[in-house]
Amino acid sequence: MKQIKYIIASLFAVMLFTACNKDGDTVTTSGAQPVVLSGSGDVVINKDYATGLALTLNWTDNSHLTTNDERVQTPIGTTVNTLQFANTSSFDTPIEILTEAGTTSMQFTAEYLNSLVGRVGLESDVASTLYIRMRSVLANNVEPQYSNVYQIQVTPYSIDMTIGFVLDASRADTGNTLASPNSDGVYSGFLGVGGWYNWWLQEGNGVLWGNIGDDGGGKPFVISSNDQHWNFWYPGQSGCYYTVVNTIRQEWSALFIPSLTVSGDITGEMTYDRKANKWTLACQASQAGTATIQIAGTGKLYNSQTGTDDATAIDTPVAFGYENGELTFGETASNITVNIPSAGDVTLSIDLSNPKEWKCEVTEGSDTPTEIPQILYILGNDDTWNFDQYLTLYDEDNLCYAAAVNFNCSWGYYFSQAKDDWTHVNQDPSTSEWKLIIGGTDDNNIQAPGKGLYVTIASLGWMSYWYGMADPITQVSYTGFNDDWNLTDMTAVEGQPGVYTAQVTATGDTPWGAQILLNGSWDYWFGTCSDGSLRWTKKNDGNPVGWESGKTYTLTVDLCKCTYSLTE
Repeated sequence: MKQIKYIIASLFAVMLFTACNKDGDTVTTSGAQPVVLSGSGDVVINKDYATGLALTLNWTDNSHLTTNDERVQTPIGTTVNTLQFANTSSFDTPIEILTEAGTTSMQFTAEYLNSLVGRVGLESDVASTLYIRMRSVLANNVEPQYSNVYQIQVTPYSIDMTIGFVLDASRADTGNTLASPNSDGVYSGFLGVGGWYNWWLQEGNGVLWGNIGDDGGGKPFVISSNDQHWNFWYPGQSGCYYTVVNTIRQEWSALFIPSLTVSGDITGEMTYDRKANKWTLACQASQAGTATIQIAGTGKLYNSQTGTDDATAIDTPVAFGYENGELTFGETASNITVNIPSAGDVTLSIDLSNPKEWKCEVTEGSDTPTEIPQILYILGNDDTWNFDQYLTLYDEDNLCYAAAVNFNCSWGYYFSQAKDDWTHVNQDPSTSEWKLIIGGTDDNNIQAPGKGLYVTIASLGWMSYWYGMADPITQVSYTGFNDDWNLTDMTAVEGQPGVYTAQVTATGDTPWGAQILLNGSWDYWFGTCSDGSLRWTKKNDGNPVGWESGKTYTLTVDLCKCTYSLTE
């Protein structure tokens, strides 16, 4: 909108300059005129009719400007009108809504008005004065004009502001929440997410928070609730993040916790279950009773200063304690006393799924989460059946695996979940769709898409398979090294399907990682990750493994094994 104002002001200045040059006279405009503001009156907002109309505001038309020269016509709608709402007549910190050019009214549903007055600061369930006025301005360097102050009594309904709802990228509720115990706009809690997970936070009053968007260049960890915002995104590491969203300071942070160590009467390294948002440690108890333990580790803090760059993330102590009957989280560990129910196999767990009530307890039996395999074997794609080819995990939430696969087969192919496991994962015979079934026969083997190198994808979450692109791989390029996003072709290594090389000189940092593009398209790519792997449509920010400025490397990528290397 700032750009629009500048354009209008510049256009108007050119018009006046042209008129002055023509006859030497000075042409002046009436400028923005204040409107007369009115409305539909006092409101008791009914939450049972959230989508019903609650308030209508009307104002006089000030879109037509005049000049002292009838030959100079001004564009209609050049005045910018902004409604301001406040809980005091001084309008010290108003909430603003930009109106559309040329309009003379605006309507508010009960849900929207309740959210608006909540942001203004009106108390719930009591009648309070809402002050409204219109700010009218012609250009940034021109004094604004203000309408009359329109006052109404508004009774909002109460909203639980102690919970913030985590929405996915499509703004659907995930069931996960962050907590604001003091209802002060600062929400915190633990979330188990995949790398680069996209999300939004919605407050109880309906205000939706995301990352600052077009008006700030998409700067990570700086937040906004305006219409130009983007969704939040986590760094590239999957796992446990202590997340804080501060709507007052308009920033958020993500403290990645890669591991937790237990010391004291129980010792060991805990395992994180991302879906359950729980840390566990299976152990042997010699007897029932109580145990005193400490739980601590070192995390990586990402915030508005570090961005999502792993190299600049701040090492931060993390620890749990116990105070006033509640589990606490901070930088210094304190003693936690747990009850051991019986001798034998027991499991120590920290359940972080409820941000208002974290739990640390010991239960009978072994409850170690199942480790997700990082690869999915593929057999028969080139008439061999020896478990030396596989797809690599790139989406842990949906168990999606991908790799380039060289096809030249006579009897079709199938997948296997473990080495030397001959249980077929192949075409579901009950459907013609590309669906998978576990325990199929050779008759259900999947037919190859053709001969050559194809990006092959299988999901054990969705039990389906597909190909990343319709055509085989015929061209491979790299981009992103030295923050240079031009494409550089790579050369296929003879006799090694899926292996490509190229020379690259490190002249600076590679802050956003690098991509390996297929067939010259930005739609099909593998990304460099901090563990030396390539992942389909995923990458980690920061320099690839082995990258050092001033050196020249041979870059080797293996699209079948999903690895990359830089050798001098």
